[in-house]
Amino acid sequence: MPSSSSTLVVTWNNRDFLGRCLESLPKDSEIIVVDNASTDGSADFVAETFPAVRLIRLERNIGFGAAVNRAAAEATGTYLLLLNPDAEATPKSIERLAEFLDEHITCGAAGGRLLSMTEEWQRGFNVRRLPTYATVIADLLLFKYVWPSNPLTRRAEAAEITDTASQAVEQPAAACLMVRRRTFEQIGGMDERFFPAWFEDVDLCRRILEDGWTIFFVPRANFRHLGGTSVAILGVPRMKRLYYQNLERYMAKHHGLMGRAVTRSLIVTGMGLRVAGSALVGNGDGMRTYGGVMRAALGGWKEPD
Repeated sequence: MPSSSSTLVVTWNNRDFLGRCLESLPKDSEIIVVDNASTDGSADFVAETFPAVRLIRLERNIGFGAAVNRAAAEATGTYLLLLNPDAEATPKSIERLAEFLDEHITCGAAGGRLLSMTEEWQRGFNVRRLPTYATVIADLLLFKYVWPSNPLTRRAEAAEITDTASQAVEQPAAACLMVRRRTFEQIGGMDERFFPAWFEDVDLCRRILEDGWTIFFVPRANFRHLGGTSVAILGVPRMKRLYYQNLERYMAKHHGLMGRAVTRSLIVTGMGLRVAGSALVGNGDGMRTYGGVMRAALGGWKEPD
């Protein structure tokens, strides 16, 4: 039998997906759900339908990273499985991740294979490389759209990775990521400044690697993942602003003041390109969304939500 694991699910207005997620988990495992002050009845739904699940109700949304830290502090498993509420475990998937960590003692975290609801591998999302100046430039300046096969985008999306064998990687998505408890505690858990979400998982993986651990992608452990639910709840304009604000926060944390300055300049330029592109095709929503991000960046992200 593999070592014990605790599944940590953070939810914010995800009631529509939460039931399928929790139903997919082994009934004899420790499951902790943190409800980030949902207004859709998620917490009551969990309490009434899944009484064996440990439920942490929060009075305000403290963000994904802080909620994971709260759950981890109460978990008892040797391993901590971070699982999105719009993801589902398939039979033996959690056991296979735990077995892999048991067998690879220098591995600090392992990600499973994320499949769409039509069983397609979510390549380009499931596993990526950590951001660099070059890949940030390629993303923000739209290299992918004018040169789809450019090497910088392929590098960022880890295009050479296959889903046929376990392999060392840099950053599996936290939609499904099992972290060794010792590793998680050793690096200080999630950085709660990445609020409410985006790039806290990228930062976590970077710190795991910097601490001397390895990270693996384990495709034998399959999970289904809907994806896009946070965007649907927040709305595209707010999601884009938060995403790029946390990209700048990540680059500033790991590359200093130069990282912040360069990234903010690239965000402003990139949003300007997107506004122009949206104008050319008559996309008013795009103009407003990217124009809003550009103004927020120019204003030091002080513009109200």
